[in-house]
Amino acid sequence: MRRFVATMTMFGCIWVVPCNAQQPDPKNEKDRAAVRAAIQRAAERRAKEEPCPFTSPRLSSADPAEVAWAAARLTAEDCQNPEVAAALVAALRTVRVGEKEEHGRAVLHLLHAALQNDVMIPMADLRFEPEGRTRIPWIALQTHNATKEGGDVFALFHGLDEKTDAGWEFVGGSLAIRGHGAFAIELRTRMAPQLRVTAGQRPGSPAIEFGRREGLGPLPGFPVPPTYYWARDAQGFVSAAVATTEDPKDCRIDPVRLGRIRLRWLAQLVGDPNPVLWAGRFEVRFLEGDIGKFQAFSDASEKRAAESLAALDLELRKRFKIPERLVLPKLEVVWEDFRRNEVKKVQPMPERR
Repeated sequence: MRRFVATMTMFGCIWVVPCNAQQPDPKNEKDRAAVRAAIQRAAERRAKEEPCPFTSPRLSSADPAEVAWAAARLTAEDCQNPEVAAALVAALRTVRVGEKEEHGRAVLHLLHAALQNDVMIPMADLRFEPEGRTRIPWIALQTHNATKEGGDVFALFHGLDEKTDAGWEFVGGSLAIRGHGAFAIELRTRMAPQLRVTAGQRPGSPAIEFGRREGLGPLPGFPVPPTYYWARDAQGFVSAAVATTEDPKDCRIDPVRLGRIRLRWLAQLVGDPNPVLWAGRFEVRFLEGDIGKFQAFSDASEKRAAESLAALDLELRKRFKIPERLVLPKLEVVWEDFRRNEVKKVQPMPERR
């Protein structure tokens, strides 16, 4: 079963769907019980905020508002019933072809119910293009419901832009954890790994904006819509999250992080226990006061990084049967000087050998 994490805040309930949520977790029953209880509390809170105009809303209704209410009232226990899960899928098939705003809102509530209550949506029923924040649960469901081969997810990854959609990082992480062979080969053969050797403190680099969108406003007769967004945890992993009442900030990424993300994926593909730490070996900072030692520091760092990369490449070739005749891009070394200008004048950076 998949694992979902719920965090309660003073504003409401924030759900986080980890990038590695498709991995089995034998100890998740306690977490699942907490999620079910939190879902029920959130449903009760929403019911007080917006009274349901239907006595017993049905998923099979032709009214998108009634379908939305039926989806919003579903619990994890309800969705363990195969008939209820099948009714949710059938409702999605019907509603997603509608062109009105009401149909789009019902689709959001159906995807939300499926994601929070662990309902398996067939990939064929997710082959449509929702707009706005509805794309986030749509992407998350595809990564969770795909097979290990993940052909559909690989195609989805290629349709996302790393500079405009944080879902690109989420889906790529899913492929890396899944050990997707085509993804591994493509990633490594097209990627020139970089070792960044810096002097001084790197300033905050400009963030890439991931198409910030405001939360959805209320629709008459509909339940309060969930607000989906991409979140980044302390380790740097992106996840799909939803807040029921607050308007959170979207995930951000700086250009330098893009290389680090790809390095982390390589480590995940070979099963490294700490991919974040492994990727961190490729970004080092010179702390000595004597800049004359920078070249030696860079050479030593390059040797360690090259050895780490060679060991990883060997494992990649074994795991994914990458032939020896296929040449992998070599390690590149980038020097960056972020010292104060007055310091640079006194101790200029040495010439590269």
